[in-house]
Formats: sequence, structure tokens, C-alpha cells
Amino acid sequence: MVFNMKRKEIILGVIGIVVIVVVAFFLANIIHDNHVKSLSEEENNKQEEEKKEDKIEVEGVEINFKTYRVDSSFFLNVPDTFTMLDEATLKSKYNYNNRPELVFMSNDDLEHIFVSTTNEDMTDDGLEAYLNNRIAGLTNITLLDSGVYKEHDKTFAKLVTTDANTYYNLRFFTLDNKLVTVEFNTPVNVYEEWEDVANEVMDSICFNEDDIKKYSNH
Repeated sequence: MVFNMKRKEIILGVIGIVVIVVVAFFLANIIHDNHVKSLSEEENNKQEEEKKEDKIEVEGVEINFKTYRVDSSFFLNVPDTFTMLDEATLKSKYNYNNRPELVFMSNDDLEHIFVSTTNEDMTDDGLEAYLNNRIAGLTNITLLDSGVYKEHDKTFAKLVTTDANTYYNLRFFTLDNKLVTVEFNTPVNVYEEWEDVANEVMDSICFNEDDIKKYSNH
């Protein structure tokens, strides 16, 4: 009789332990699932915040970009609302010998992107001296930023200025030992709205498809 009672106690004890283990297992799974769900929500929220931060807006309107391949030599991202001028319009609108080879224009003709290749011989090593000479020659101009940097195994010179009327954001680099200039300009009274757009255009300059794909998906 005593043996039977002890055996019942042992069985009840084992059952109790099993119940505790099963309950603990389910609780652990619930806690884990909630933790994973929480982490997933945090990650999604973080990604949404990053997307919001990456958005570029002008007067509350998001700016989207389109990639152009310039003379099979380099790539450039341009706002998709900008129009690329045809040759006839270029000749009539910019009636001078050293007019830019390529112009993109906003709908209101206030913002422009110019691409120019000169016959001036230039090497990567000469860009810093060229930039310094440009800066030394500035008059009635406010210098906002300048410098020389490397990107995509190329050397770039950067020059950002304003005058009484216009904001200019320029990059200089070389192709086939010739100087290439890319310029974004906008009226000075609205340049702060367009500053991020200008930097996006300039930062997108690269020389092969893999780099522009990586950049455009950043």
C-alpha cells in the first residue's frame, strides 16, 4: 500500500515536471516569437525611416532621377522632369562658340545642367592647379565649397559658388586627357531647395554600368 502511494507520488511528480516543462516550452516560444516580431517591426520601421531620409524633395515634391549615358563615356542621374535640349534648340538658345554639348532644363527653364568637353589638355594631376586658378580668378563671387577628391578611380575637382543671381555647383574631371565640366545652376534665391538635387546629380557621375546601378540603388 505504501509502495503504491509512493509510486503515485512519483508519477504525479513526473507529470508535474512534464507539465512545467511543456508550459515553459510554450512560453519560451511565445516570448521568442514576440521578440522576433518586435525585431522585424523595428527593422521595417528603420528601413522606412531610411527611405524617407533618402528622399529628395523640392517644395514638398519628391524628385525622381533618370540615368543618362553621356557620349558612351560616363553616366549621370538627372531629374526625370528635366528636358534634354535637342541640337537646334541648343544652337538657338546658346548662340556662342563654346556652348555646352549637352543641356538639361527644368520645366520652368530656371534650373539647368550643362555638360561641356573642351579641347583643353588636362590630366588628373593638373586638376588641383586648374581649380585653384579658377578660384583665384573669382570676383564678386561667394565660394561655398571646393576641393579635389577621388571616386571610381578618377580625380574630381569640386567648385560650388553663388553670385548675386545664381547658384553654381560644378565638377571637373578628365576624359582622354581633355577637361570635362558638369554644372548645375539655379537662381540663388531658391538654391537651398535645389542643393540636394545638385549634389545628387554630381555624386552620380561614374564611368561603368555596375557603378551607376550600385549608386542608383543606394
